[in-house]
Amino acid sequence: MQTRNLHRIRPCIPPLVLHACATAALAVLSACGGGGAGGGSAGSGSPPDAAAQAQARVQLGERLFNDRNLSGSGRMSCATCHDPAFSHGPSNAQAVQVGGAFETEFGLRASPSLRYLDGVPAFSLADGSLASLRGGLMSDGRAANLEAQARLPFLNPLEMDNGSVAILAGKLRRAAYAPLFVQVFGETADDELKLTQATQALAAFQRESAQFHPFDSKYDRVLQSLEVLSPPEQRGLQLFRDPEKGNCMSCHEIVTSSGQQPRFTNFGYAVLGVPRNAELPANRDPAHFDLGLCGPQRQDLNVPAYCGAFRTPNLRNVARRPVFFHNGRFSSLAQVLEFYNTRDSDPARWYPTVKGVVQRFDDLPEALRGNVNRQAPFGSATPRMSSADLQDLQCFLETLSDGHRIGTPSREACR
Repeated sequence: MQTRNLHRIRPCIPPLVLHACATAALAVLSACGGGGAGGGSAGSGSPPDAAAQAQARVQLGERLFNDRNLSGSGRMSCATCHDPAFSHGPSNAQAVQVGGAFETEFGLRASPSLRYLDGVPAFSLADGSLASLRGGLMSDGRAANLEAQARLPFLNPLEMDNGSVAILAGKLRRAAYAPLFVQVFGETADDELKLTQATQALAAFQRESAQFHPFDSKYDRVLQSLEVLSPPEQRGLQLFRDPEKGNCMSCHEIVTSSGQQPRFTNFGYAVLGVPRNAELPANRDPAHFDLGLCGPQRQDLNVPAYCGAFRTPNLRNVARRPVFFHNGRFSSLAQVLEFYNTRDSDPARWYPTVKGVVQRFDDLPEALRGNVNRQAPFGSATPRMSSADLQDLQCFLETLSDGHRIGTPSREACR
């Protein structure tokens, strides 16, 4: 994998920041929806129209989402790392993004897309087994909802780094959209409440704006009988479903309740044994391991059986992602599919060799390497799919990209 220069990373705001920005923007818009300071008709004393108030809150969230002043540097907005032109993900191919008040701090995980997060359920333990864990936002599920997720980046010293709740609240009160904020939420001297209101507006922006869940990929058009899959795409779909081949559907569910569009995730958790990424500044410390559910960012689930597990992301726009997995270890979808297909049959391709011994699952402490998932397509001494199979599978995954125009042909290899 080609080494990328992290020192030239463009500052980026993580998903949480985006959520927070959106919440604030929504609040501002809600204010615009009404007439007077209370949001109702001027002089009438009547309550604001619910639909107009909701729309105003969404608009406020959008203003917050794009406000660079809501960062310690004054140069980063949610949209910096979650660019709408890049499926609300990062616009660069760096493994992690840079933040902090002086734009000198490296993040610990790759920035994900913010699309289709509105359907993620709250984290649940069920029977306590790893297989039963579901939901939660962030890759370790530590945020209960979009509001909670939006709050996290604002004060994180590696991200927006606003210093304190009081400093951030002051910025919100001085913002150009402050009157809209007041119209939506009213006046408050409580700094914590001000931040909570901002996260509510950001969450409303993500929930209500169609740009975060357009459901307009080629595959969506196929489900609507407006398009048909090409032969390679159809073969790829069969591989996606085949429990002895790709077995993708075991985690990335494609069957949904009547009337619902597929999210391509079961919202569960898995330990995949992704190779360690030497590019991450945090990994310069050989004792540092990102164990997902077990920390270091999540602190309430130190259960050995959960260590190394990360939430299964949805696959929409997967072909457009610049980096993959929590540590940004891979930079192309083709690499990811090759890893799944040959992780266990050709481990030397993915892991370092020390004194003639392949160090499998090198981004986990040795005592936890038994947690790694062995289900198909893993667990085979020979690859389960051919090179042609992998090409077909990628063709299908490319049909999950948003913004498909009916009648637009697939790339030549997928026709």
